[in-house]
Amino acid sequence: MAVDRWGRTPLHRAVAHWGNSAAVEYLLSTGKCDPLAKDKEVIEITEEFKTPLTPIKLDIKDLDIVIKELTSDQHLPCSVWRRLGLQLGLYDPRLVDIDTDCRGQSEECFHACMSAWLRGEDKVREKGGPSWSSLATALDTIEEKPIASYIRDEYCQ
Repeated sequence: MAVDRWGRTPLHRAVAHWGNSAAVEYLLSTGKCDPLAKDKEVIEITEEFKTPLTPIKLDIKDLDIVIKELTSDQHLPCSVWRRLGLQLGLYDPRLVDIDTDCRGQSEECFHACMSAWLRGEDKVREKGGPSWSSLATALDTIEEKPIASYIRDEYCQ
């Protein structure tokens, strides 16, 4: 049996490296988790996983792109900012503060809401973190399904 000095097989190493159940499922389904596999075979498996298994994370530097995609290109009304913010993982007190700070101006509130989401505030991380995938899920939840589909087609493939 091919194991490293800690007794781990190539499957253990793959799981530890990628930390994703999709890697395990892939290795099991293709038979590439043979405990007798040599290091060369592990390298070949690693090459197959060059594309990320997790959603591409966004951050505050992506604010302009996110806002453009949602409002300019897809015509999402800024008035949905509160419902969207809740689904993205922002707490109601933060949304109340945003509303107060922006004096109820929908566009400013929307920008502040998306900014808080991209900074990962409140329970955003528990909702998948700021990513195109979690944004699409939140849009689905607030019944903005065409925009959610567009986001998935454009960014989640």
